[in-house]
Amino acid sequence: MLRMLNRKLVLSFLLPSLLLGQLACRGGGELQAPPGSRSTPQFKPGVNFFSPQQDVEMGRQSAEQIMRETPMLNDAPITNYVRALGAKLVAKTPGERFPYQFWVVATREINAFALPGGFLFVNAGTIAAARNEGELAGVMAHEIAHAALRHGTNQATKQQIAQMGLGVLGTIASASENPNLGQAVNAIGGLGANLAFLKYGRKAEKEADLEGARILAEAGYDPRDMANFFKTLESEGGQRVPEMLSDHPDPGNRIEYILAEIPKLPVSNSPVHTSPEFEQAKARLTGRGVQLSDRSQLKRIGADPGHLETSVRPARPAAQFQNVQAGDGSFALQVPANWEQLGGNDATYIFAPKGAYGKMPKQNGESLMVTHGIFVGAVPARQGDLASATRAFIQRQLEDNEDFQIVGEMKQTTVGGQSGLAAAVAGPSAINGVMEIDITYTTATADGRMFYIITIVPEDEAEAYKPAFQQILRSLRLAR
Repeated sequence: MLRMLNRKLVLSFLLPSLLLGQLACRGGGELQAPPGSRSTPQFKPGVNFFSPQQDVEMGRQSAEQIMRETPMLNDAPITNYVRALGAKLVAKTPGERFPYQFWVVATREINAFALPGGFLFVNAGTIAAARNEGELAGVMAHEIAHAALRHGTNQATKQQIAQMGLGVLGTIASASENPNLGQAVNAIGGLGANLAFLKYGRKAEKEADLEGARILAEAGYDPRDMANFFKTLESEGGQRVPEMLSDHPDPGNRIEYILAEIPKLPVSNSPVHTSPEFEQAKARLTGRGVQLSDRSQLKRIGADPGHLETSVRPARPAAQFQNVQAGDGSFALQVPANWEQLGGNDATYIFAPKGAYGKMPKQNGESLMVTHGIFVGAVPARQGDLASATRAFIQRQLEDNEDFQIVGEMKQTTVGGQSGLAAAVAGPSAINGVMEIDITYTTATADGRMFYIITIVPEDEAEAYKPAFQQILRSLRLAR
């Protein structure tokens, strides 16, 4: 998905594979707190159809069914210890006063998950793998941060946008005014245990790490223990990567940015690293390993994003083409006859089929999102050559969006009948939940600027759009 935000090109992606509405709890263990909110988290998850109260209700619905299908650890001392540790961390957690609950899953897998509204579970294997209480607290603080930052319903909102089509974006004013809110709640919130959240992208994971590190420090722990647990994950990998490691970003990168954050945090001169309660709980757990399952048998629920019917897709490019020309005469090209022109009042022109674009409100304006089509424009080339200017252009996109990567090497090509370059970035879309391939083609203009065309398409539709993109490139004519 490509978006324009405050006249600045931004590429934004979100991992596409669907993750089970992460496990949670029922019965006791609820940490009650009066209504209202604590301090404001330092990160915002973005557009959200849901209210905090709906976070709680959706999390509770999913938790109740999941608890009927998943083996929970029937050991009061261990469960009570985890709840007490959770209460200590929740006391320092910003955001809404969710009714946080903590449970332990009877599996050797190393993992932890949080549902919206503060329903959190820790796998028994995570407790066994942690070398001290600080490491376990780091895992729990990370998941608490996901709930506090409302990442789950932010992802659910994006999934609902995909199901309803990009046209819904133009109607979103606020959660309370959105006419589609009821439909969204019914479609997602009513799914109970089938609530499907998108696997978090690296941006959301980094936010949860940094917010979790702050929670740790304020609760009296050393955030270095959070970083140390990632080393534990790497060492536990072997032939079978731990579940937490497969669901989260590279541990080495996480260690680096958590350590860089520590000077900004109120870390105690004598932080807590472990406790007799942790050592007792771990000893009790490791002594009863035969009662743990090898797999938690958690269902990975959600439609395969590779199937086109799971999302609203625009019509394929028409066989007929129309001629378009920049207002200043700087370029002319052909685009499919069923594509519309957006923008054109500044340096960037956008061409896309109906249903492939929409506006999303932001705190400081709005962003125009595009899932299929092209961006065309020219920018000053401050660097001395086309290759350097192209790299800088791509790097600006990478700096603004942490959930996509450069694919392959930059290649020589022909753009507008003259020498040019092509560079690809790819990542999962924040809107339709499938992997995208966006290719930037650049060449030099007669007045010394860098001209670009960016083609945007989901990976599973790339072949269908390839002829259209090829014709667009062949038809391009630049002013001489």
